[in-house]
Amino acid sequence: MAGILTHNFGLKLLAVVVSCGLWFVVNSITDPVEKKPFSNIPVEIINEEMVTSEGKVYEILEGTNYVNVVVTGKRSVLANIARDDLRAVADMSKLTFMNTVGIEVSSARNNSELDFKTNIDNVKLLIENRKSIQKSILASVSGEPADGYVVDRALASPNVVRFSGPESLIMQIDHVEAVANIEGGSSDISTSVDLKIYDADGKEIKSNSIKMNISTVNVAVSILATKEVPLEFTIQGEPADGYIVSREVVSVPETVMIAGRSSVLDGVSRISVADPALSAEELTESTTTIVNIKKYLPSNVQFADSSYNGNVSVTIGIEKLVTKELEIPARNFAAGNKPEGFRLTLKELEDKDSYVIRISGTQAAVDVVNAEEIIGVIDMSLIWNNLGLQQWAAGSYQGDITFNLPDNVTLAEAYKMTVELGEIEEGTE
Repeated sequence: MAGILTHNFGLKLLAVVVSCGLWFVVNSITDPVEKKPFSNIPVEIINEEMVTSEGKVYEILEGTNYVNVVVTGKRSVLANIARDDLRAVADMSKLTFMNTVGIEVSSARNNSELDFKTNIDNVKLLIENRKSIQKSILASVSGEPADGYVVDRALASPNVVRFSGPESLIMQIDHVEAVANIEGGSSDISTSVDLKIYDADGKEIKSNSIKMNISTVNVAVSILATKEVPLEFTIQGEPADGYIVSREVVSVPETVMIAGRSSVLDGVSRISVADPALSAEELTESTTTIVNIKKYLPSNVQFADSSYNGNVSVTIGIEKLVTKELEIPARNFAAGNKPEGFRLTLKELEDKDSYVIRISGTQAAVDVVNAEEIIGVIDMSLIWNNLGLQQWAAGSYQGDITFNLPDNVTLAEAYKMTVELGEIEEGTE
């Protein structure tokens, strides 16, 4: 066998090559019929007014608006056919009772020499009544502003959008949102935002069958600075005899976070509240009341938390008054604005080491008062003014004693002291 195969090998090889060449020549001369595939050719809808003129709209179902086409023709013809040469058409005037329209494919060149085969024969349609509605646009934000800032409000312009389309789709629309991204913002933001449509379950609705008169709006976002400030309350009225309002008023919360322009917040150090509900009139025990502080906010200032209603729980502390005797050292008394040229003596302190007074206040307040730290002063200028004197003369005068008591402690009664002025004899100090 090896001898047979290798005998005249060159001639045999030449015969094979010549045979292949002849086969290609014959094929070129005869121009055989071949097939050429094309994918995703869009289907063009014509004469759609046959449906729309009756107040109806249609929706193409199951992706039948695209077809795959296999073109059959001679090789020489197919060589010149490109995807852009193909046209798939569905004529609405040929709509069937099953709401289907046949697809016809043609070529822009050599059409009569070609045959077309599609993967689907018809466009499937859902035809229903046209519905139009109008919805307000809900402007909102995504992201967080910079630290120390809060979003005041977001407004869309325009704030209304009109829809039209298949009734079944239009009736699913619950609301329309325009969401602006404000991440890290510390000043007002104005930006263009695409509209998104949602159903009642918050699921986004996407359909080319729904037509909108606008698809984007401008959203203006106001961003304000924030500041934490304390609350200050004014208690009106007097409690019952023998009782006193505690120095501190307890509130929950004690501070509030407010928002506004930085230039406005710079001038706000506290929120002062003087509400008629904060009355201690004839009270004999502590009482708690709810006060709404919103109306006490300064102009152009608001709560940083828009959900906060402004209610504050305020407790007015009422305590029973107690009295306590203090033995003030005599050395702690003095006369102020002493007239020159006179010897001054405090008569009630002659030959005494101390002077007893009674103070009044809450138990906690009077307990911390230290007699050694209390100073009594008789102001001679007040005696001068009260008596309408033109000049001082030797004699006895009486004046009120003032003491440096804490604010939450008072004198149980007024105290006076006799001041004796004596002329200084010549030659004595």
